[in-house]
Amino acid sequence: MDSDGTSCAVSQDKSAYWTPALYFVGENEITELVEQTGGMLVYYFLNGKNIKAFPPGFQMIAGDSRQRNFTWPIPDPEKSFWSGDAVSQKALSQKALGFNCLNYSRDPEPSLFRHFLPDKSYLDGNCRDGIRLELMFPSCWNGRDTDTSNHKSHVAYPSLVMTGDCPVGFSTQLPGLYYETIWNTYAFKDRAGKFVLSNGDPTGMRPS
Repeated sequence: MDSDGTSCAVSQDKSAYWTPALYFVGENEITELVEQTGGMLVYYFLNGKNIKAFPPGFQMIAGDSRQRNFTWPIPDPEKSFWSGDAVSQKALSQKALGFNCLNYSRDPEPSLFRHFLPDKSYLDGNCRDGIRLELMFPSCWNGRDTDTSNHKSHVAYPSLVMTGDCPVGFSTQLPGLYYETIWNTYAFKDRAGKFVLSNGDPTGMRPS
């Protein structure tokens, strides 16, 4: 961004980042913003070879605000078995979204382990330190366009989401951008209602 300052801890980072907010909708239909804890965390992974920096003006979107169900096996098969449709861009884009149940008194869940928002009873009973929304962005680029009309078609996921081979036509490798946001869902324990992402999504992709 063309700015003299930034809210990022790394002062050189002038990029703009956005993820949807999380709301709680109670029995009376009153909507409350769920508190973020720990800020927003951005990781840049340098997986692969000959990684190129993001060019000036580069933009992209990850995720699908209209997707309401996760359409692949649960849990994910071991990655060595991924093949065919399981490594299609449709599949990889769904597997790039994670909802991590946080309970620091237990062993942690793997990143990108669960691809849907658990229901409230599960959150109340298991996730006393909240829920962490995880999003991996595509890291394969067509090497030409800094943006496209849908902000997606100029990039693609490698074959294992975070690592792997880039598909034909997207041979330029970019840094792997991985985003985390933690929400204090436990503050609403034992209250009747549901959690809804700010785009109106109450599931984050429910299993089909």
